Amino acid sequence: MTTSLPERIGAVVRKRREALGLSQEAFADRIGMHRNYYGAIERGEKTMRLDTFERVAMGLEIEAWRLLKDGAG
Repeated sequence: MTTSLPERIGAVVRKRREALGLSQEAFADRIGMHRNYYGAIERGEKTMRLDTFERVAMGLEIEAWRLLKDGAG
C-alpha cells in the first residue's frame, strides 16, 4: 500500500517534533493550533494550506522546503 503525501509529511513532522523533545500538546500550543487539529496533521488526515505548513515548519525550526523534500522522499 502506498503512503499518501500528507501521511509522509506528517511522519516527518512527528519525527522532527519528537527530536525537539515536545509533546503534541506542547507543540500545538507553541504554534497556536488546537492539539486535535495538529494531531490530525501528524496522522496525515489533514492536508495543510501553505500558510499552515509554513507555521508548522517555523515551529519546528526548519525551512518549509526541507519538510516537503523529506516528506516527498
